[in-house]
Amino acid sequence: MVPLLRCLLCLCGFLIGTGGLAEATESTASADKMTTHCEHTDPNQPNLYLWNPENLNITRTRLANTPSSSVSKAYERLLRNAEKALISGPFSVVFKTKTPPSGNKQDYYSTAPYWWPNPATKDGLPYIRKDGVTNPDRKNSDTDRESLGQLSNNVVTLSLAAYLSGEVRYAQKAAALLRVWFVDELTSMNPNLNYAQAIPGVTDGRGVGIIDTYSLVQVIDAIGLLEHMTALSAGEIAGLKGWFTDYTLWLITSSNGMDERKRSNNHGIYYDLQVAVFAAFVGDYTAVKVMLDSIKNRRIPSQINAKGQLPAELKRTKSFHYTAFTIRGLMDAADLAECIGEDLWMHTTPKGAGLQAAIDFQATYAGKLDAWKFKRTGTIKTEHLFTNLLRAADAYKTDSYRQKALVYQRTHSSSLAWLLYPEY
Repeated sequence: MVPLLRCLLCLCGFLIGTGGLAEATESTASADKMTTHCEHTDPNQPNLYLWNPENLNITRTRLANTPSSSVSKAYERLLRNAEKALISGPFSVVFKTKTPPSGNKQDYYSTAPYWWPNPATKDGLPYIRKDGVTNPDRKNSDTDRESLGQLSNNVVTLSLAAYLSGEVRYAQKAAALLRVWFVDELTSMNPNLNYAQAIPGVTDGRGVGIIDTYSLVQVIDAIGLLEHMTALSAGEIAGLKGWFTDYTLWLITSSNGMDERKRSNNHGIYYDLQVAVFAAFVGDYTAVKVMLDSIKNRRIPSQINAKGQLPAELKRTKSFHYTAFTIRGLMDAADLAECIGEDLWMHTTPKGAGLQAAIDFQATYAGKLDAWKFKRTGTIKTEHLFTNLLRAADAYKTDSYRQKALVYQRTHSSSLAWLLYPEY
């Protein structure tokens, strides 16, 4: 991991503000002394970074002792989805019908979600932007975005179902999916996103496409469950860590990565988060510390105001969705920060901005969506809000968040959030 550390130290003057190399050296020294509670010496506990193993054990106990509890509907849905996942896939970048500009199908390729054929030209080029209106072609078999989403969803579903139920075949299927996408020489994805979120007639790929791999942060915890259940061999774990090491190096050294790191909205947060989670998986806690410092000292002060609003997201046509989505990323960062003894849940800037302020801002609209006067397109979807509220109740041990979440209990009665954040 030395190359990754050196690359991050070269970049940290930009990543963590004005402190430059001196500040980075201090972060490195403190990280070298860290022990992380996310990597357990207890063989009864899996190594997890975003999910809480104690919560999963509570859920398992409740399923065994009180099958009619609030987690039962979510568990039944999880098992139904796991059964579907057993007969789905495998997924691979080599299965797409279009070839990326490199000529190598093992390179990931996707198109931008909000860009459409130009009605003013015969060939539809160059594409034009319609913010908030998703082009359905992004989800077809021409590209890899849908396959990556299916891979991530199925691996997460299968690993959680296996851990909670003890059903080995779920774990075996999840492991098989990971081998095809990351490990097998003929089908694995090259560890780069050079051609992510391309815009036909404009560009072959963009830095903003890096957000496509956000779904892999939960895959990291799924791998932790599978390793705990011995569904993956030591060699396969090493192969996965090798892939994520290479991908993290690409994130911090490529032109697309450098471009995404400069973004001042949710993309910047999700860039930092991905580097941090992937670095944690491969054991580089210096990198984790640097990236979480970036979120704490750069992202939160610049993206959340004293009212808890996220101005960059409120400008979007789907402002409610992007506010909840960005809060989710900050919650992921707060969970990861606990691994190294940092508290982002309670952190506030001198001006009063912080994660809890952002949660509180959006929470005031639970059950009062008509009062949301910011930009919106179509019907407001509440799944992210519901999950964020249950997660906040778990993190802050504050029942008021759970009560707000219960406004949508009927709508989201089978949400995975019930299993991940059971009532304390």
